[in-house]
Amino acid sequence: MTPSSPDQVRQSLAHSIGLSAFIYGYPLTETYRTCRMQTEPRASRRPGASAGSDVRSPMNKLHHAPRPSTHEDRDVVTPANDLLYTMAWVHLAGGPMLLTVPSSARHPGRYFVLPLYDAYTENFENLGPRNCAPEGETVVLVGPDGQVPQSLSSLRVVRCPTNLVWLIGRILAGDSSDWPAARALQAEIRLEPAPGTQPCGRPAAVEHWSGEPLDAMAAAFEKGEPPEQVAPRFFTNLCHALAEAPGRVEDRGLLAWLRHAGLLADAAFSWDALDEPTRKGLIQGFADGVQVVAAVTPNQRPRPWSMAAHTGRYASNFLLRARTAYLGLGALATQEAIYAASHYDAVQQPLDGRQRYRIRFEADDLPPADAFWSVTLYDSDRFLYANEIMRHAIGDRTPGLKLGADGSLEMEISHARPADTANWLPAPAGRFYLILRMYHPREGVPSWRIPALQPLQD
Repeated sequence: MTPSSPDQVRQSLAHSIGLSAFIYGYPLTETYRTCRMQTEPRASRRPGASAGSDVRSPMNKLHHAPRPSTHEDRDVVTPANDLLYTMAWVHLAGGPMLLTVPSSARHPGRYFVLPLYDAYTENFENLGPRNCAPEGETVVLVGPDGQVPQSLSSLRVVRCPTNLVWLIGRILAGDSSDWPAARALQAEIRLEPAPGTQPCGRPAAVEHWSGEPLDAMAAAFEKGEPPEQVAPRFFTNLCHALAEAPGRVEDRGLLAWLRHAGLLADAAFSWDALDEPTRKGLIQGFADGVQVVAAVTPNQRPRPWSMAAHTGRYASNFLLRARTAYLGLGALATQEAIYAASHYDAVQQPLDGRQRYRIRFEADDLPPADAFWSVTLYDSDRFLYANEIMRHAIGDRTPGLKLGADGSLEMEISHARPADTANWLPAPAGRFYLILRMYHPREGVPSWRIPALQPLQD
C-alpha cells in the first residue's frame, strides 16, 4: 500500500472536519444569515415583496406581521399559515431587555406563545399562558454573562444561552374577520431596554457577513453554486459567529477538533490563510455535509409520514438540529408542538401534484392536539404554494369544510381543481410536501399513526 503524502493526510483530515463543521455549524450560520437579512434597512426589502410580507425590523425592535404568511413570505422556509408572527432579533451584549407577555385573561381561548431561540436554534424558553400570570407578565432577558439590576430582582429572569436571541411569537389567527382580535393581543407584546441599558446594534458577525445575505448559504441548496465558491463563505461566517456564540461547554471537544483544520472561533478568521490541502478537504467536507443535511429522510425506506418527536431542544443531536434548520428554521420544542412531514404517499411514491390524493381522518382519530392542528402544503422550494383559492392549509378551524356523516374528514390534494373545492388543498404541478403541526400535543402523539395519502385513479 502506497503511503499517503503529508498533503493527502491534511486533505483527508480537513475533509472529515469540514463535514463535522457543516453539520454542527449550519444552524448557527443560518441564524446569523437570517438576522442579517431581517435587520437590514427597509430600503433593502426583498425585490417584489408586498407591503407587510417581510418580517423585517431593526435590532431590538418588534415586528408585528399584520396577516398570516402566504406564498409571498420568503424570508424563512416552511412558515405556518395559521398564525400572526411577532418577531424580534435581540442583542443582549449591551445589557438586559424587558419582554412583556400579554394577558391571557383578556384574550380567552386565543392560543399564543412567545418562543425564544438562541443562536444555535435551541428553543430554550416558551412564554405564554402555560407559565405566565393570567394578567400578563414582564420578564427580564439577560445574556450568558449579563447582570440583572437590583431594581429588577422582583421580576422573572430568563438567562439566555447566547447574546443573540431570536423571538418568534405566534398568535393563532383565523380568516380575515379574526385578524383584528389577533392583532389586539399582538399589540400588547412589548420589548424595551432595561433601565440604564444602552442596547447594542447588530453583532459584528452580522455586520461583516461574508457574501450577499440572501444567497450566501441558500446557494448551496437552491442555486447550485459550486461548493468551492460557497464553502469559503460558509466557513468564514461560521468562525466569525463562533467568536460571538462559542457553544455549550459540552461542545468544547468538537470545537477543539475543528481547530485541527484551522477553523477557529475568531472574528479575524481568513480562508486564504489556510493551506491548499486543507482548503480542498474542507470544500469536500462541505459538499458532503450539504448532501447529508438536505436529504429528505435519513431512513433507507421512504415512509408516508415522518414525525419529528424531538425538535427545538437537541442536546448533542447535531444532525437533527441541522436538518430541522434546513426544513423549518425556528421549530418549537415538542412540549409546545409536534411536527410531522409527508414526502411520500401510501405506496412510497414521491408526492406530485399531477397525481390526485385523498387523506382521511376518522372522527375518533383526528390529530391529537389540545390547542389546534393543521396540515400545510409546501412547494419543492420549501415555501407556500401560490394557488387560485389562496388556501395553504386545512385544519380544525378551516371554515366551510364538509365532514362525513360519521364526523370523519377527507381532504383532496391535487393540482387540478376538483368539482367540489370545500376540502381541496391545492398543489403545484410537480413535487410538494406536507407538514402536520399539532400544538399542545396530547400524551402518546409520537406513537399515533398518521393516515397516509392515498393516490386516486381518475
